[in-house]
Amino acid sequence: MKPPPPEYFPLREQARKHLKNAVDLLNGQGQQLIYACLELRLSIEALIYETLQTYAQTLSPEVTVAYQHWQPNKVLEFLREYDVLADHSLHIQVRRVADDGGPEEGPPFFEGVDNRLSVQWVEKAHRSLGSFLHQRTISQLQNRKPIDEAKLKTEAIRIIARLDEVLKSDVYNIRIAGGFQYRCDGCGTALFVAMAALIVHGFASVCCRSCSTTRRVEMEPETGVLLIASQR
Repeated sequence: MKPPPPEYFPLREQARKHLKNAVDLLNGQGQQLIYACLELRLSIEALIYETLQTYAQTLSPEVTVAYQHWQPNKVLEFLREYDVLADHSLHIQVRRVADDGGPEEGPPFFEGVDNRLSVQWVEKAHRSLGSFLHQRTISQLQNRKPIDEAKLKTEAIRIIARLDEVLKSDVYNIRIAGGFQYRCDGCGTALFVAMAALIVHGFASVCCRSCSTTRRVEMEPETGVLLIASQR
């Protein structure tokens, strides 16, 4: 008997609501600014959890542990181990296939950008917002040192701009799952080279589980032919 499909949660819409709340609160002062920071953190978390949700059907057992983590940067780190494009923005074009198998010339059917938050950006933004959400220390209270509202607003505006850009993406949650096969030169076992690694790094390290032979696989930019770097 198959397990029931995972429940879907409208987390992207939730992220939009948190972002709107933050923008409204940022027009206020004092405690309202604190709540604006909280809403921005919630927006970031909702966006990352939504990204995780898109991998629900294909997650490996090792990556499903990300469901248990609330820190958004930790979730993205888990996903990046599974898909190196998980925190990379992608420029997407849809074109007809020409007779020679390549893309047809002329304007594409569709062109857009899937803007995403990177692990480094999420970690920095989440931490900086959190610095405004703690009780004032005794030293700060003794010195009558208030929260630096100007600094808070500057940081919040920076974060709002990026979240708004991501939430207004033309497309989102695009996944590139394809790749190439080649034969291990050590034992002949069929191996798979993920397209994502070739796109991001220009190469992929592939290890044969049968004979433990490791090879660096590269793609020739002009022809798309796979090359075994150690044999070049």
